[in-house]
Parts: sequence; C-alpha cells; structure tokens
Amino acid sequence: MFSLIFGEGIVNDAVAIILFHTVAAFLSDSSNTFTATTPFKIIGEFLVLGSVSILIGFIMGLISSYTLKRMRFVTVSAIKETFLIFCFGYLSYSISELIDMSGIISLLTSGIIMAHYCWYNLSP
Repeated sequence: MFSLIFGEGIVNDAVAIILFHTVAAFLSDSSNTFTATTPFKIIGEFLVLGSVSILIGFIMGLISSYTLKRMRFVTVSAIKETFLIFCFGYLSYSISELIDMSGIISLLTSGIIMAHYCWYNLSP
C-alpha cells in the first residue's frame, strides 16, 4: 500500500514538474504568443519531454543491468555494486538534465528498471 501511494505521489510530482518546465520554456520565448494552437504545442512538448526522459531512464537502467551481469569483477564487493548503482542512477539524472529533459522521471524510470533487473545480478 505504501509503495502504491508513494509511487502515485512521485508520478504526480514529476508530471507537475514536466508541465511547469514546458510552460515556462514556452513563456520565456518572447516570440511566442498565445494562439489557438498553443495548447497543442504545449501538449506536444510535454509528450516529447516525458517520452525522452522515460527513454533515457530505461536505457540507463538496462545498461546498468547489463554491466552488472557481464562484468563480474565488479560484483566482488557490495560497496562497489552499491556505488555503481548510485552512479548509474545519477548518470541518468544528469544526462536528462543536461539535455533539458526531466531528471526526476529519468531517475524514477531507471530506478524501476534497476530494481527489476539489477537485483538478480547482485552478489549474495
């Protein structure tokens, strides 16, 4: 129950952040004026921002899972494994923020992917 409520809250916050960034970027450009097509432009940018952020998180989650599966010399120490997982999560966040996407959504997606696939590749 806690996980469902917490996850729903995180997704709501992330959607609000994405929507805020989309509208703020639209309003910061002085050449944009509000017309009948403006809501469609905002929705399109919102979908692109969300999709690319999810894609970055998905790719980084899969890369971390593949790294832990194939590079067994990393899994000799729990500290190295933990550090590597944190690094991939932060890398996902950083890449998204560097290209002006949502780091929160990217981090959430990579965390979900790593929780599902990295778990089985960790040392006992």
